[in-house]
Amino acid sequence: MNAILKDSKQIQYYTYLGPIFEALQNRQHDYNWLLTDLELNWIPDDFLNYFGEYQVNKGTWDRNNKYWISGEQLTNLIGKNKIQFIWGVISGFRKSEKIDINNLSVVPFADGNPGFWKPGATVQHPKAEVEIVCWDSGLTLMISKDQSLVKSYMDFFKDAKDLDEYNLEN
Repeated sequence: MNAILKDSKQIQYYTYLGPIFEALQNRQHDYNWLLTDLELNWIPDDFLNYFGEYQVNKGTWDRNNKYWISGEQLTNLIGKNKIQFIWGVISGFRKSEKIDINNLSVVPFADGNPGFWKPGATVQHPKAEVEIVCWDSGLTLMISKDQSLVKSYMDFFKDAKDLDEYNLEN
């Protein structure tokens, strides 16, 4: 099961990660994160200082950029800056997993991805365990191989719906 949070009165900004981390009981610390297809409401001056690795093409506003960050540093970035992730895919990898962000076999993306809107959506990168998909500021998807994360998310956000059921209805 995966989840969609849309049309909720429980959250002011769907794609602000602070409440999402709270819903996951702060288990974001258990992972390293690949951030792709990002569009943010703003980028702090020290943004790149938080990342272990990054591939920046034409500056920090390019949605083709890729960023690798520990769960602890992602928590620090979010805690110190009120960044809204308008678009983006935040893919969680086990701490022991190593990837080369310059040679990704799969680059997760949000905008235009048809895989989210049919039953059976899965995380895009084969080595990722969880995906938080920020969709145009209007909804958030929680896709995970670890069902306890999805359950925690849905328990916290009572308005969240099973993504498969949502897709069958729409």
